[in-house]
Formats: sequence, C-alpha cells, structure tokens
Amino acid sequence: MNGRTLFVRLAVAVLAIFAVAITSAAQAPTQTASEFYMAYRAAFAKAKTIDDLSSYMSKEMRAKVDATPAAERPKMFEFIKQMSTAMTNVKVIKETKTDDGVTLTVEAMDGKEKMTGQIQILRESGAWKVGRESWSNKS
Repeated sequence: MNGRTLFVRLAVAVLAIFAVAITSAAQAPTQTASEFYMAYRAAFAKAKTIDDLSSYMSKEMRAKVDATPAAERPKMFEFIKQMSTAMTNVKVIKETKTDDGVTLTVEAMDGKEKMTGQIQILRESGAWKVGRESWSNKS
C-alpha cells in the first residue's frame, strides 16, 4: 500500500466518523424531557381532539387511542382534558434516567389538593414521546 492510498483511506475514515457525529447530534432532542413535557401540557391545553396530540404520544399510547372505538374518542378526550386542565402549578421536581428515556416526578395542585405524578417520557426514533402517566394525592 502506497502513501497516497493510505492517505485516501484515512481521509475516508475521518469523514465517516465526522458524518456519524453530525447525524447523532442532529437527532439529539433539543429539549430536555422536562421541557418536552411542559410543551406537551401546553399543546394539550390547546388541543381540540386527541389526534392533535398524536405527535407527542408514544407508540404504546397511540395504540391505546387507536384501539378505542372512534365514536368514543371525543368523550374520552374531554374527560381526560377536564382532569388534566384542573391541575395547576405543574412543576417537574425530578428527572430520573431510565433505559428507554426519563421518568419525571411532577407536582401539581388539583384545587387545594397537592398531587404527585410519575410521567414516562420515552425516546423513540430520536424524539421524546409521552408514555404512561400516573397521579396520586398521597405524598
């Protein structure tokens, strides 16, 4: 192998590594999981239908929505929206990294009652998605 061939191979290897680094950086979410969740809550408050939120939902959550008969989805959405919008002063108090994303520990007020939530934020195809949410009024 002559010097020129070695130089060309080295240059190609460096370019390949550089391309992988750029691709990885481009796919990294620009928001933290907490910022994503708060953006989701803002979108939820403005949403008119469950379909308005599909880009925020994990595959599992989207499958559950799709499994709900179409005629029942508007009622289901209104019920969930009433419960969600009743919570005020939502604050993320902790992010815990998991194998597939982040679990957020969240506090909010439901009237005069303090609520604590566990929110699953998943990484799917390089983007954050909302998974399961569970809320409790027990500290």
